[in-house]
Amino acid sequence: MKMAIIGSTGAVGQELKRLVQENNTDPSALICFDSKSSISFDGIDLAFFCVSKEVAKELIPKAREKGVLCIDSSTAYRADPDVPLVIPEINGHILNQHQGIIASPNCTTTLMLLPLAPLHRRFRIKRIVAATYQAVSGAGRGAMEELEEQTKAVLANEVPIPNLFPYPCAFNVFPHESAMDDSGYVAEEIKMHQETRKILDDENVSVTATCVRVPVFRVHSIALNVEFQNPIQKEEVLEILKKAPGVVLQNTPIPLDAAQQKPVFCGRIRLDHTQSNTLEMWVVGDQLLKGAALNMIQIAGRLYTEQK
Repeated sequence: MKMAIIGSTGAVGQELKRLVQENNTDPSALICFDSKSSISFDGIDLAFFCVSKEVAKELIPKAREKGVLCIDSSTAYRADPDVPLVIPEINGHILNQHQGIIASPNCTTTLMLLPLAPLHRRFRIKRIVAATYQAVSGAGRGAMEELEEQTKAVLANEVPIPNLFPYPCAFNVFPHESAMDDSGYVAEEIKMHQETRKILDDENVSVTATCVRVPVFRVHSIALNVEFQNPIQKEEVLEILKKAPGVVLQNTPIPLDAAQQKPVFCGRIRLDHTQSNTLEMWVVGDQLLKGAALNMIQIAGRLYTEQK
């Protein structure tokens, strides 16, 4: 099988390249493209798109004309009702419904839902309140370089100059930089609501989020308050999470420990003492891995395993 990575030099593309090479001993089976002008889909069976939605919208139709199966990490097709939006551990069973394009969800949505989906199956989620603490690498490799440069500048008593972000990211936190709509929510927060409903296949689940950038290179963290329709017991919640695929239960997960790790780590599990049927938890995960590159690899792996 001939594979291609479109956008191989970005933060997600680099992780994806490493994961493909780890799992494939034939180096000739992978072609990497970092420029639109150099791309050819001739002879390609599967293409991973690690590009903006604008570039994905331009290139994926061309790839489909060549019969290429496309796995896209952008927002280009996530809301399309004809395109599966997939986290394999949660809704991998819908992969066979694809028509040549499969969307991988927003990184924060993926990390949040990995522990919540099995709880939803048992107790039925009514409402999720999320506060995110998002690493700068969610904005790409250049954002990591910007954090490093600004950190050095501050330590040298210089004024940090923002470039990719609206504010300095070193020694600072600020609301997520994605576009804000008339309601006051930013795009990142809206994605979490819309994508959660599609992935869980449940329009009765509501998500309200406040997304924030923090001066961390990689790994997103999420504080969750989750209200369920049915009564919950902490002991049963813990048993479900212990068995949840891709989830590691810890007392106090932190980004430093989760960096470059494939699982999503979940802890601080407690019942909300102010409201019945409500759970509090803390989730951390490497958004470049399970939040993006690893999820794409797992989509491809499950597809081709089922086709054998």
